[in-house]
Amino acid sequence: MHRKVDGGIKSDLTGIPNVKITVRVLIIALAAIVAVRLTAQTTSESASAPFRQKTHTLHRDVPHKVQIQYLLFLPNGYEKGTERWPLILYLHGGSLRGDDISQMKKWGLTEKVEADPNFPFIVVSPQCHKGEIWTDVDALGAILDEVARTYRVDPDRVYVSGHSMGGRGSLYAAYKMPERFAAVLSLGPVGPITAWAEKLAPIPLWLFHGPNDQFTPLKEVEELVHAIEAAGGHPQLTVLPGRDHYILDVYDRPDLYKWLAQQKKSRTTATKEPGHVAVP
Repeated sequence: MHRKVDGGIKSDLTGIPNVKITVRVLIIALAAIVAVRLTAQTTSESASAPFRQKTHTLHRDVPHKVQIQYLLFLPNGYEKGTERWPLILYLHGGSLRGDDISQMKKWGLTEKVEADPNFPFIVVSPQCHKGEIWTDVDALGAILDEVARTYRVDPDRVYVSGHSMGGRGSLYAAYKMPERFAAVLSLGPVGPITAWAEKLAPIPLWLFHGPNDQFTPLKEVEELVHAIEAAGGHPQLTVLPGRDHYILDVYDRPDLYKWLAQQKKSRTTATKEPGHVAVP
């Protein structure tokens, strides 16, 4: 009911106690309903969003007990077909060791695929435990086996890559498990070992290094390249003029992935380039 008072129209609230509180309750209830609807909408959008990296944990005896987390990226379109996909095993640098795997999405290849759902490789990115340096190749092999059993992985197009500690780890993984990898991509490897050359020689290998690297002199990487060449291999070394150890932006180069896609274990004569390349 409305009544006219002093020439204006006012609501007749006589007999309705605590009306201000009632209105506030209604507003809060309405806000809650809106929030629920927005949450449902966001959940629905997330469910239909492109693939992003998911966290998995491996528990296995290999024969020692292994418990290790890893991120798994599946390309947009993976579920729409039946074809097998190439896979990159990505090994991070030393600063990301620990148990907060979400931090890995901020750097390197894991950062790239988090932002690019159309990246055309399956990417598996384990997290190294504190105090370790990617020497547990049994754990890495077990992760690859688990992913290969669960997803459509092309066994002839499995690659390993990493930067810094992970750059060294990628070389070491290929040295210890040469039968697993079709190619190796190593950025700024810390402390490469020339004694690995004989087993690395048959595997297509592309190294990147900055001449101002604070941790590993360019000379050490060149010595590894020469040792691999002496063992009959054809490694590529790209020297990045003026650069230091921090070269993770190399993962933004499209030519890396074009080169990787050309490498298959069944084609030992895959595309090779000159052994030493300087890129401005």
